[in-house]
Amino acid sequence: MPLPDELIEEVLTRLPPDDPTLLVRTALVCKGWCRLISSPGFRHRFPQFHRTPALLDYIYLHDSSQYFVPTSSFRLPHAIRSEWSVINARRGRVLVLNKIYSRRHVEKKLIVWDPTTDEQLRLPMPPFNYENNWNAALLCAAPGCNHSDCPWGPFLVVFVRADDREDGTVSASVYSSEQGAWREPISIIHHHGRCRVYPRGPNAHVRNATYFGWDTSVVEYDFGKQELSTIRLPYLCCRQHFVLMTAENSGLGFATVCLEKYNLCLWSRVAGLGGHATWAQQRVIELDKLRALSTPYVCTVGIDNDVGVVFIWAANDLFTINLRSNRVEEVGNVNFAFGVVPYTNFCTLGTQLIPSLLFLWL
Repeated sequence: MPLPDELIEEVLTRLPPDDPTLLVRTALVCKGWCRLISSPGFRHRFPQFHRTPALLDYIYLHDSSQYFVPTSSFRLPHAIRSEWSVINARRGRVLVLNKIYSRRHVEKKLIVWDPTTDEQLRLPMPPFNYENNWNAALLCAAPGCNHSDCPWGPFLVVFVRADDREDGTVSASVYSSEQGAWREPISIIHHHGRCRVYPRGPNAHVRNATYFGWDTSVVEYDFGKQELSTIRLPYLCCRQHFVLMTAENSGLGFATVCLEKYNLCLWSRVAGLGGHATWAQQRVIELDKLRALSTPYVCTVGIDNDVGVVFIWAANDLFTINLRSNRVEEVGNVNFAFGVVPYTNFCTLGTQLIPSLLFLWL
């Protein structure tokens, strides 16, 4: 007696999302399974069940090159164009800066790009002056969204820039895809010395705020209050490579390598005396006990907050450290990594993530 489709789908939904070819092989078992896996209902329930998208690729950033490096059996069908600079990525979408050079000037445009379909949405640049001292973050804007299946819903782009001088101005503006325009910019004066933004550097969205990493501080944009503020980094961590993250207490945190003791240190914001927030070192991972990382110089270059994985560059090798298990994996041999942008998504049939040749078999 054959199993009912509902029971088969319950089993298929539990296939691991980090091995996309497993879905393809399963769909080839029979026509009935192929129809189930490629149905709109399965494409919706699969990410709802797993919640956390798989790390399919990471984008390697270097001064002269940037490209996708696969971490799974999946291969993206579209490459990064030479005139693009990758800024950020979020749940299947990538934010890039497009530069078009002419004899008189350089035209710049922000693009939200889906590398699986090559669909592009071009945005105007924000309504204030900027040079190189800026960064931006791409976020989902769907109300009540759990971010498990939102590849082309409404989105926001948070853009921040700073004056590279003492007591300069920090400005921010937010682009809404639903409104098709930038909001009125807001500005504050920073008092932490020269404020250098890490271009294409670390940012994190925690609760109702987005945070950007700078050389001596963190810039916070609060969506509820629509306010900007700066948070001074611990003195020992200033001007070091670090990545922002969601801490174990679900608040803001960051990870950095302390070269003196050769440790990966995890910090978080906690309530201090009088209820004022302060930084506290929550955890230390001793890198000298990890054989793969026996080089004298290492630095953090990226993080996947969903999976809990930190990317570390060490003497022309790129590694990942799983913050839950402390497991170290070598992912490739690269020259110095300017940064690493994780690309996460759910890979299901019925989308252009899987070649449409399968549907000729239906």
